[in-house]
Order: sequence, then C-alpha cells, then structure tokens
Amino acid sequence: MKTKIYYLLLVIICFSSINACKKMDSTYKQFIVNGGKYYPGKANNPKFQSGNQRGRIVWPNGVDPNAIKARIFWNNYKDSVEVPTPKDKDSISYLFTNLPENFYSFVIKTYDNKGNVSVPVEVPGAVYGETYQSRLLDRPLKESLLNVANELSVTWETADIAGGAVATEIEYTNTQGALKVKRFPTTSPNTDLQDYKVGTPFRYRTVYRPDSTAIDLFYTPYKTNETFFLDKKEWKIIDFSTQHPGDENKVINFIDGDPATRWHTDAWNSHYPHFCNIDMGAQRIINKIGLWRMKDDDRAPDRVQFLTSADNVNWVDQGVFNFNRQINDEQVFNMPVLKNARYFKVVGISGPQSYMVMGEVRVYTK
Repeated sequence: MKTKIYYLLLVIICFSSINACKKMDSTYKQFIVNGGKYYPGKANNPKFQSGNQRGRIVWPNGVDPNAIKARIFWNNYKDSVEVPTPKDKDSISYLFTNLPENFYSFVIKTYDNKGNVSVPVEVPGAVYGETYQSRLLDRPLKESLLNVANELSVTWETADIAGGAVATEIEYTNTQGALKVKRFPTTSPNTDLQDYKVGTPFRYRTVYRPDSTAIDLFYTPYKTNETFFLDKKEWKIIDFSTQHPGDENKVINFIDGDPATRWHTDAWNSHYPHFCNIDMGAQRIINKIGLWRMKDDDRAPDRVQFLTSADNVNWVDQGVFNFNRQINDEQVFNMPVLKNARYFKVVGISGPQSYMVMGEVRVYTK
C-alpha cells in the first residue's frame, strides 16, 4: 500500500513540473516564431508627454530578460537615440530636448545582446513652441472691487478652457509690502485677496497646459491692472432730492449695479437741480466717477456736477460736466482734485424736463 502511494505522489510531482515548464515556455513564446527566429520583447504601451520644444517617452519595463536596450527613431528613421533598459527599473523613459515645434511619429525597437530586434512600436506626439504660445488668449478681467475692509475681490470672464487654459495667476503686493503670487483654476469666477495693499496695482496672466500629460506649462504675458471700483453693496444713500412713487423709481436703483433700472425723480413736483448724496463707508481717493443713463431712456440730464467730502460737511467741487443722454454706455469723468473722501454727491444741473431719470453710478479709486 505504501508503495502505491509513493508512486502516486511521484506521478503528481512530475505532472506539476511539466505543467510549470509549459507555463514558463508560454511566457517567452511571444518572443519566438516558427523556424527559430527570436524577437526581444517590444516596448509595451509607450506614452509621449509633450513639452515646450521638448518631450518625453515613457513605457513600463518589459518581462523579457534578454532585452538590454532600446532605440528610438524619428524623422523617418533619420534620427535615433539609444536608451538602456536596466531590469532594476519599473519603467523606461527618455527626455528629448531642443526639438522643433511639430507633430512627431516616434518608433521604438528593443534589442538583445545578440543583435536580435523586436517588432517596432509607433508613438505619436506633439511638441509645442512659439506658434502655440502666440495663439494663447488672456482670460479677461471683468472688474476688481475694493470693500470697506480693504479686501479685494477680482471677477473674471470665461477662460479659453478648450484651448488648454488651466489656471490664472495674480501677482500682487500684500499688506506687509511683499510680492505674492496666487494661482487658482480657470473654473473659479472670483479671486479674493484679503491681504491686498490698497493703492498698489497687480499683474495677472493665464496658465495653459497643451494636454493632460504635458510636462511643461505655457503662460500669457503679464497684464497690469490699475483700475479698481468700490463695492457698492456697502454704500448707503443718505440724502436725495426726490423720487417718483413706485419701487421701480426709487433712488436706491441708482446704486444697484444695473443700468436697466432707474432713479426717477418726482415727475410732478420736482425741478433741477436734482441730487443724490452717497456714503461709501470708508475714505477713498476718488479719481473717476462713471454714470449711465437708464437704458434706452433719454430723460437724463445734459449737465452734471460732482462733489466729494471726507466728513459730509465740507465739500470739494469737482466740476460740472456735459452728459450725453443719447447713449447707453458708461460715461466716465475724471476728478480734478484727488483727496480722501467718504461721501460723494451727484447733481443733475439741467435737462429737457423738470424731472430727471438716471440709471447707475460707480466710483473708480486708486
């Protein structure tokens, strides 16, 4: 009985050994063809990572122990480079530098120490440069608002995401006087800077990545912003001449951010001059004031006056200006006297009717 068990175990061991050998043979069978010709293992699943006048090819290290090197060809085999394939590395890569901007087709072949060569593997890839750089579009800046707490909020237009825009950068001076750079994704419509130093400009640019695997980023040239608006959400109207009955005519519409709403003075019991006195909540240097008529309504004044004050008692007359009541666009007026002011007054001096209709006002600061 023991003899039979012995021979049975011997048969099982032999069968297992033969099966293991077959599996080992199958591992290398892919490198051998009928007739005895041997092909080293090819570069499997190589990827090209694009860059700025450069690029990198990466592929997982193969299982064939006899493959000792690879050669990468391009420009229709006119150019090539040899790449070692040491077995102690998980992946093989090669970085191309100083490549002209173009679309390339690379071919990888592996070799063993007897000169046998693998089947070729083609890898397409784009290299970027000045032509791509010249097509990059700035992400437009919509407006930069300064609130009472001296915090800056920058609002952006839509970025060219389809063209590769991935981020926007702002370089600004903080309250400590140091330059800072803040980067944020192009999906963010606003950027808040709580440590912005009032009275200083900032620069901004758009960051591009040509594709998801790119090893280099591209940048649009810096643009400088020196135009700041005061956040009207914190404003208060502390005095005004008159307003016509109805919510659609209230003086508060003059600072609601929409030129399509109106401040309509009393149509029955008012006459020029008409005025509105606004408290901005903090002292600022007002260098410009922008005015809109109510959209598509020409009952605005022909002449306007601006006054500014630090205390709502002593007023600086900034002058009388002509206003074109026939256009919907903002009309901007430069203030000749640049002094700190917390209050400003808009006065309608004369117009075609006894009453006045206005759309919107905003203040520019330094």
